[in-house]
Amino acid sequence: MNLTPLEYILIVSTLLEFNPLFQAIKSVRTKSVEGVSLYTFLSISIIGTLWLIYGISIQNLPLIIGNVIKLFTALCVVFIYFKYRASSIGIHPFQRYVCCVFLRVWLFL
Repeated sequence: MNLTPLEYILIVSTLLEFNPLFQAIKSVRTKSVEGVSLYTFLSISIIGTLWLIYGISIQNLPLIIGNVIKLFTALCVVFIYFKYRASSIGIHPFQRYVCCVFLRVWLFL
């Protein structure tokens, strides 16, 4: 099977969608979310949702698969953030509000 350079780039970029998973693994191992930015992973989730909607609308399977992976991994980090952050120092009310609004909008779509 001979792959073109563009196909190699597409394979590597799809695998890079697992990047947030590395943060999730580190947070679970250390049971700490000290260096995790909630807003970064919420924005990754929002961007992934928008691209997923676009991929579904144009019926582009690679775009759909890549963004499903991105959403899954980013939302894992958000879940882990709230799990360990709430148990350690508590969550700022604004962060709780932003996340609840985001999750309601995301689940509504």
